[in-house]
Amino acid sequence: MIAEIFQCEWFDDATDAKAFRVQNHARKFHSRRVFLFAGPFAYASYSYLDYLVAGPHAELFMMIRLFLVVPLMLTIAWFFSKGRCEGRENLAFLLYMLPVIASVICMCSMLEGPAVNLYPVGMVVTALFMAMLLMPSFLFTALMVIFVTACLGVTIAVSGMSAEAVYATLYFFLMSCAVLLVGMFFHENTERRQFKFERRLGETIESLRASEGRAVALYHEAKNAEKAKSEFLAVVSHELRTPMNAIIGFSEVISKEMLGGIKPPMYQEYAVHIHDSGRQLLAIINDILDISRAEMGKIAFDHRVFDIEATVCSAMAACSANAQDSNVVVIRAEPLLRELEIQGDESRLLQAMTNIIGNAIKFSHPGGTVTVDLSFTGSGDLCFSASDDGIGISEEDIEQIRQPFQQAESAFSRNNGGLGLGLAICNIVATAHQGTLLIDSTLGKGTTVSIVLPPACVVSRIQPGTAA
Repeated sequence: MIAEIFQCEWFDDATDAKAFRVQNHARKFHSRRVFLFAGPFAYASYSYLDYLVAGPHAELFMMIRLFLVVPLMLTIAWFFSKGRCEGRENLAFLLYMLPVIASVICMCSMLEGPAVNLYPVGMVVTALFMAMLLMPSFLFTALMVIFVTACLGVTIAVSGMSAEAVYATLYFFLMSCAVLLVGMFFHENTERRQFKFERRLGETIESLRASEGRAVALYHEAKNAEKAKSEFLAVVSHELRTPMNAIIGFSEVISKEMLGGIKPPMYQEYAVHIHDSGRQLLAIINDILDISRAEMGKIAFDHRVFDIEATVCSAMAACSANAQDSNVVVIRAEPLLRELEIQGDESRLLQAMTNIIGNAIKFSHPGGTVTVDLSFTGSGDLCFSASDDGIGISEEDIEQIRQPFQQAESAFSRNNGGLGLGLAICNIVATAHQGTLLIDSTLGKGTTVSIVLPPACVVSRIQPGTAA
C-alpha cells in the first residue's frame, strides 16, 4: 500500500516527458509571472524590520534590499514574463532566490545581539514560502531544500545565534522541508498521472473519431449498395414481367386448347403446370418489385372509398383453391360487418389480406382451420385478422419476419419455400394506411396476424344486425 502511494509516474517516452514539461509550463506560466513580480514587493517590505532591529546598519540593509536585490528580482521576472526563460524555468527560479538568500546571509553576518536570531528565520520563511508559490517541480524543490540548507548552515556559522535560536530554526526548517517535499512529490505525481490520462483520453477520442468516420463511410456505402440493389431488383423485375406475361398467356391458350386439340394429351398437362408456375413466378416478381419500390419511396397508393367487407370476401375467394389443395378449411368469424366503407387503397389491402390468409393456409396442418375476422376493437380501430392452428412462430422470430427476405427458422417454413416478402409487404401496406401489423403467435399452437387500421380510415359504418 505504501509503495503504491509513493509510486512515481515517470514517462518512458522522452517525447511525452518533453510534452509534459511544455504543458506544465504553459499551465503555470501566468500564476508564476504574478508571483515573480509580487516577490520583490514582499521582500522589500522587510525594510520595516531593518529599521526596528538593524540599528546602525538599517540604511545599508535598505540599500541592499531596494537598490540591489529588488532590481535583480524584477529583471529576472521581466525576462520570465517575456518567455526568455522557456525550458530553463528552474534555473531562473534559482537565480531569483539566490540574491534573496545571499542578502540575508550578508545581513546576518553584520548583526549583533538579539537581531541575529530573527534574520535566519526570515530567510527560511521567505525562501520556502516563495518556493511554494512558484509551484516548481519536485526535483527543483529537492535542490532548493539542499541549497537553502547550505545557506542556513553558512548563516548560522557566520552569525552569533544562540543555541535556542539554532535549535528552533533547525526544527522549523526541517519540518517545513519535509512537508514541502512530500507535498511537491504528490503534486507533481498527480500532474503526471493527469497528463497521462489526458493523453490516453485524447488518443481514445481520436480513435473514436476515426472509427466514426469509417462507420459513416461504411454506412453511406451500405446505403448506396442498398439503393443499387433496390434499383437492380426493380429493373430486373420489370423486365421479367413482359416475358412472364407471354409465358402465362400462351400456356393458358395451349392448356385450354383454344386453337384446337393437342396430342399427346400429356402436353396439355404440361401446359397447365407451365401456366401455374408462371403465375406463381409472376407473383414473386410483383412482390420483389413492390419491395424495391417501397425501399426507394416510389410505391404508389391510390386512396379512395370502398367496401372493406367485399374486399375480405375477395381475399378469401382468391385463397380458396389453395386451401382446398392443402386440405385446410377457411371460415369467417361472425358477425359480419355489412356495407362498411373505408378510405384506402383497395388493391393494396386486398394484396395484404391475401398474403395473410395465404400464409395462414400454408403453415396450417392438413385438416386445420383458418379463421378470418373483420371487427372493431374496444378503442374503435378496425382490425382484420387471420388465425390458424398451425406450427406457430417463436418469439425471437416475430420481429425478424417483418423484414424483407426473412423467414422464421423452422424446417416446415423452409420446406414451404417463398422469399419471405409477404408479411414485409403487409407491414408496408399497414403503415401506408397509418395502421399497424400485429403478429401474435405461440410455437406449435398457431398464429394470428392482424392489420389494425385507425378510426380515421372508416367512412361509414352500419352496426351488425342493422338492416341495410
